[in-house]
Amino acid sequence: MKKLALLATLSFVTIAGAQEYPQTGRIGPAYIGGMEYWPFDDAIPGSPYPDRVLWSYDEGSDLAKKCMLKGNQLLVSWLKDDNHPVTKALKEYKEIGGTADFFMWTNDYSKAPAQAARGMRKSKVWWWSGSGSDTSGWLKFESTVSPDGTCSNPKPEQIVSYLESRYSLFAASPSENITDSSRVRGARPGFFDRVINFFRGDSASGSAR
Repeated sequence: MKKLALLATLSFVTIAGAQEYPQTGRIGPAYIGGMEYWPFDDAIPGSPYPDRVLWSYDEGSDLAKKCMLKGNQLLVSWLKDDNHPVTKALKEYKEIGGTADFFMWTNDYSKAPAQAARGMRKSKVWWWSGSGSDTSGWLKFESTVSPDGTCSNPKPEQIVSYLESRYSLFAASPSENITDSSRVRGARPGFFDRVINFFRGDSASGSAR
């Protein structure tokens, strides 16, 4: 009996102490392929890229790991919801030839208040391709840790609007399934309004990026 009680206690401790990791692989309409940290440091001026970029979840600082995990959990929750605007936009983006492959990215300014004061990288989703192709590559899910530990993650509105801004690359137009309320306005005054008007055939036009 004592042996069983001891085993139960050990099992509880093991489960309670288990570290939670970001999810990767195929999730809903998307694929999460990996992760990277950009650890900024006032003692080492300049960008961490390429020599100081970290490519494993466990290599990040505690604050960076916490932010990475939070961003991953947000993205996964959206991808598992068929009715979420991000999931709908990704499905349509894939149908016209776009990629729904994500790579998690966390900027860590916890040791770089001076660099942060000059301007931090934005929390957003954007497309990257090492090959230079316009239609393949990764969607970078970029999160940012401020010097005070605040974690900022991309917003659904920004993701939907960004995907729609790339539709012209595939000679497609945004679906009416994605409503105006799920689009971001004001990231650049009038920018996304001009994009939406362009696709709807109005006289106003603007760059798709």
